[in-house]
Amino acid sequence: MDLSVPAVTLAALLLGTARATGFVLLAPPFNSRTIPSPVKAAFALALSLLLSTQIAPTLPEPTTGFLLVAAVTEVVIGAALGFVVQILFQAVQMAGDLIDLTGGFSLQPAYDPLSMTQNSSVGRLHYLLAITLLFTSGGHLLIVKGFATSYVGLPVGGDVPTDQIAAVVATAFSMMFLAALQIAGPMVAVLLLADVALALLSRAAPALNIFSFGFPLKILLTLTMLGLTFPLLPPALDALLEHAARAMISLKSG
Repeated sequence: MDLSVPAVTLAALLLGTARATGFVLLAPPFNSRTIPSPVKAAFALALSLLLSTQIAPTLPEPTTGFLLVAAVTEVVIGAALGFVVQILFQAVQMAGDLIDLTGGFSLQPAYDPLSMTQNSSVGRLHYLLAITLLFTSGGHLLIVKGFATSYVGLPVGGDVPTDQIAAVVATAFSMMFLAALQIAGPMVAVLLLADVALALLSRAAPALNIFSFGFPLKILLTLTMLGLTFPLLPPALDALLEHAARAMISLKSG
């Protein structure tokens, strides 16, 4: 028995896999080094299989030139969508980096074997907590839903809306800095006040060795405040994920 598959279906599967691959490579939590490359490829293929029925009706008769141009375009669109999600999600780690900087933990950065870089301790802790909350709250499903909905505004074979992508990325960067300041702002303010208090103490009592108890005091204060500010992460992460999903849906090709 011969099994024949329409060319349009194969083209939809190919182009869907191209966009899904660009998205999976950049969008958290799928871009983690802990996920093997074959698993990422299988996940991208699974996404394209689920969405192929939505993609196929919008495709023209596939030709070699059309497939080559459309495949490159789809990879760019998928990477842009994943990059927007990554920028917004990075706000959580950036908040931890700010806490590290003011708390003194950045004096000894920790080596992260997953990203092959040196990261701040509190920043990495925030990032891992955000990943855990993402899976426990079902936020990863919201990201996937936003990616699937992007085919409504950005159908396969359409143009890349460079102006819209640039505007969305600029907005995402501003939101990232704002969210990081909102998450880490109270702790940064307390730690800066602690620095001012220690400076006044050193002026009032020059014989005291501020460095002998200043760093342990700030570390204790940082760890205490961390425990108090952890409940702020879930609502902040939910808001960032909602903005990421809206950003993916808002893109429309001309």
